[in-house]
Amino acid sequence: MNWWCSATNTPWSWEWRAYPGVWLVVGFIALLYFQSRKRALSADAALAWGSGRVLTFLLGLLLVWSALDWPIGTLGGGYLASMHSVQWLLLSQVAPPFLMLGVPPEAWRKLGAAPRWKSVLHRAAGGIFGLVVFNAVLLVTHVPSVTDALMASQLGSFAIDTAWFLSGLALWWPVLAPPGIARLNEPLKIGYLFAATIVPTVPAAMLTFSGLPVYKLYELAPRVGSIQAHSDQQMAGLLMKAVADPIMWVWMVILFFRWSAMERRADEAEAAAQ
Repeated sequence: MNWWCSATNTPWSWEWRAYPGVWLVVGFIALLYFQSRKRALSADAALAWGSGRVLTFLLGLLLVWSALDWPIGTLGGGYLASMHSVQWLLLSQVAPPFLMLGVPPEAWRKLGAAPRWKSVLHRAAGGIFGLVVFNAVLLVTHVPSVTDALMASQLGSFAIDTAWFLSGLALWWPVLAPPGIARLNEPLKIGYLFAATIVPTVPAAMLTFSGLPVYKLYELAPRVGSIQAHSDQQMAGLLMKAVADPIMWVWMVILFFRWSAMERRADEAEAAAQ
């Protein structure tokens, strides 16, 4: 039985495949979340863990599940480089903000006050850690020899997926850390997200403009329909910029308008106090 999506070198078909390892990981994250919610005993905590946050978290978890399970996980695991890029997008760019927003600020602050987590969460909120981890994981996991070696086994594929997911959490933490832990103001968060778009240009350009397939895994994989290896690789590179960058831009716009609203309220309060 295959517990995790990886290259199998078997002809592609749309027949459903089971990956119990994916279900266990997704189930563990859900169990951890709902146990934490259950332990929120006070009325304020119960209100903070309301249905809106639960739905936000479940949406993020659904995105993680869709990235890891059949068919995206199967296609990205050993058939199409473009689906591999979709997995990267979902695990590092799209799902983490929903998961983080699904946890109330009070819960994050309580975790940040715990001696074991205080130093980690506060330091990681500074921004440098997130950029270093995110970019290092991105570059290493897109080195052709690394991808070809790891994606050939279930354990290696699991390692890449886990690294992408954790690097996504590290990337988004400085943006979404609650007051009391956050160390960046809105203008710095905008600059931080812009900086996060720079390094991904390197692997994206490699995939888009290379004259030949760079990954043996996807070049020699059984074909899916009429999709050829080189055009599939070009699509993978385009996805890394044409989709990833707009995600960052949307968040930068949101942060800009939130900053403008904060400044307006501050001006109004100052005018009322005079």
